[in-house]
Amino acid sequence: MEKSRIQYSPAREKQRFKAVDRALVLIDRGPESLPYHIMDISEGGLSFRYLGQKLKRSDVKEVSLYHNHELIAEELPIKAVSDYRLKDTPVPVRRGSVQFDTLTTEQQHQLRSFIRLYTQAPLPIKEKKQQ
Repeated sequence: MEKSRIQYSPAREKQRFKAVDRALVLIDRGPESLPYHIMDISEGGLSFRYLGQKLKRSDVKEVSLYHNHELIAEELPIKAVSDYRLKDTPVPVRRGSVQFDTLTTEQQHQLRSFIRLYTQAPLPIKEKKQQ
């Protein structure tokens, strides 16, 4: 039996999964709140893509997860990890990453359900060439 040529990133404690289309994260910023597209997610955190100016870390305290318009996980506490520009265009395309803080048992269940239902296979890394 041939060994799989795809390896998965051991760098993270929790394996990340690519989110499906219409998997959204809402960062509660009051009336200014807009949903953003989830790029990848794990039980430890997620990354999302958005347009516009960089979010203030003070605005990033909790998130809710949606698929289409359906709320799946609500008010998950988070800590901002990184935020950087992906494309140099007139309207900046940015990538934000957050880490989940302590979740209740119910929130953990909601997060696991979201990952199970609204993600694809784990994100692969390319195998290093042997010389």
